[in-house]
Amino acid sequence: MESIHESKNKFYIGVNEDEPIGLLNYHIEKDNLVIEHVYVTKALRGQELGVKLVERAVTYARENKLKIISNCSYADKVLTENNVYQDVL
Repeated sequence: MESIHESKNKFYIGVNEDEPIGLLNYHIEKDNLVIEHVYVTKALRGQELGVKLVERAVTYARENKLKIISNCSYADKVLTENNVYQDVL
């Protein structure tokens, strides 16, 4: 499993942020981390990389006492289908 890196307003998987194999874009709005988009390259879909990116966003939100708002249908599904994320919603 590749490690998740952090850059300005994004978490990504890959050698560099310009060519990620997985990406979660977000922005901070007041006390909220707003997930804009989660992307995983087609060849690697189905390997839970998107879930790992959402989990990294949850960790960041918890560490910084933020709530999560998702504008991404994939992230919204991951967050709402698992009760362990309720504290950040």
